[in-house]
Amino acid sequence: MSGDVRGWRELLDAVGAAGDAVTSLAGDAPEIDVAEGLRFVLTVVGDQLDRAALRDTSRPVFLPGITPVRKLFFDNPDTDYDTAFVRGNCDYVVRGTRGSATYLSFCLYSGNPGRGQATRAANLPDADMKFEDDGSFELRLSADEQSGNWLRLEPDSHLLIARQYYLVRETAVPATYRIELAGDHVPDAPLTPERFASTANAAAGFVKAATDIAIQRVQAAKGQTNMFTYHAGHGVYGTPDARYVACWYELAEDEALVITAQPPQCRYWGVHLANRWGQSLDSRTRTTVLNSRTSAPAGDGSYRFVVAGRDPGDLNWLDTAGHPCGWVLFRWLLSEDVPMPDATVVRLGNP
Repeated sequence: MSGDVRGWRELLDAVGAAGDAVTSLAGDAPEIDVAEGLRFVLTVVGDQLDRAALRDTSRPVFLPGITPVRKLFFDNPDTDYDTAFVRGNCDYVVRGTRGSATYLSFCLYSGNPGRGQATRAANLPDADMKFEDDGSFELRLSADEQSGNWLRLEPDSHLLIARQYYLVRETAVPATYRIELAGDHVPDAPLTPERFASTANAAAGFVKAATDIAIQRVQAAKGQTNMFTYHAGHGVYGTPDARYVACWYELAEDEALVITAQPPQCRYWGVHLANRWGQSLDSRTRTTVLNSRTSAPAGDGSYRFVVAGRDPGDLNWLDTAGHPCGWVLFRWLLSEDVPMPDATVVRLGNP
């Protein structure tokens, strides 16, 4: 079988196997989880198609890694994620302006998660960057150390993610930036069947890994339902600057999860809901995410959140949006402490 056909078939087989893994949950998981699981598989495929189109280009470009309709790996609705593919044997420069987002960082990833390898991250947050008086900056990516803002490229470095966190997105001025090769432009060779087969194979491995990880994560959490546990990171592209505590919730129609949290001193903290597949729930029409600016504290400085499928009359209500089970995730950004929230299941009053 020729290389191009083999790669194509492997990708189709991986998508089919991932879909089968999702539909095997029917009867044990809510219908919405199965439907969203099939959509999740297609979302991962779409993400991989974008990556395949950019992976071998000698004209790097930042594109949104997460959008309001394409969500992956416990994305945060308060965060913009822009991704650019890089090569370990090239040099790059990122030029931009700081803006007024609560936090800005550039995180470089190495390793191959599609082959079961953990990613390694080299991170440069704004606190460690040098900016000009007008907010402009340059960031160099290379194997050899350079002065100023710099990230070291390893032989298997492949992805750069720019993150911007917002407390009130509507009033913030986003950072702007672009990436380009530092040096002469060398045009890419035309696509060959062998290169396509390699790309399709990588996409197939990633689709399988992403689906398996999501299913296994829930299975592991079942023994601690409605309880928070500490996680060093979520997904394959987490940031070293964040600490996470997560809870797998399961609620009846007349139940709510009441959460009490004492946030630490940190640059940003927020709490949001996600479905079984680690995709944040839609925050455009419902309140599914709150942070230190958009939630109301109690008199002692703690915060009380209520996760429920209908309005319980609390200021800090997180709407499950038709999901009787799912994830509650807290992020503590640039915090030395990792406090563990308390959670209690209570009965809701009559609607």
